Amino acid sequence: MKPAAFEYRRVSSVAEACQCLASEGENARILAGGQSLVTVLNMRLAQPKILLDISGCAELSYIRAEKSYLAVGASTTQSQLQQWNGLAATHPLLHETLPFISHFQIRNRGTVAGSIAHADPSAELPLCLATLGGEVILQSHKAKRALPASEFLLGMLTTAKRNDELVTEVRFPHKKPAMPMPLMNSPCAGEISQLSPARLNLTPMRFGSALAASRTGL
Repeated sequence: MKPAAFEYRRVSSVAEACQCLASEGENARILAGGQSLVTVLNMRLAQPKILLDISGCAELSYIRAEKSYLAVGASTTQSQLQQWNGLAATHPLLHETLPFISHFQIRNRGTVAGSIAHADPSAELPLCLATLGGEVILQSHKAKRALPASEFLLGMLTTAKRNDELVTEVRFPHKKPAMPMPLMNSPCAGEISQLSPARLNLTPMRFGSALAASRTGL
């Protein structure tokens, strides 16, 4: 199948994107890498009237190490995060996970924030965010708010993002001392549900299922 007809708009700033979302509401969808959204559009499971492409927003393309977390902008690709210097030391779980996300062609286009915003329970990055206790930053034309992963990820393909909000950033807390991160992986890269990371003391969450399945301390 092919997607239903839509208008394509390439936005150059967060302010422009938020203004479009405010005026168009549920008729607009954000396009970053498109690796999840385009499939949904082709199957006509979503039929937005307008696609807002934020891939060219320079202000959303960044990886910053803050005092207590790693901040990843909404247009940053999975490959850019995978190649970021220091990831293995500060975020070993992400370092071990990223190579198992689909194939490198997908990681070169797919964004970190886009995968999390899509909230597919078979995807690795939403589970990593939930496991690490990360946050999602949401921006509208009126205000900005931060939601922990446990409040943002509500269920399969469902999040707490409002129609007039844009995910601008995701935050992964830095590794803490004596914080083991077990990891289970499939031997075949590119398949669905490659990795299932979890803290040994992870409490039940509304999103996904975390499995402690290895002795590897990440």
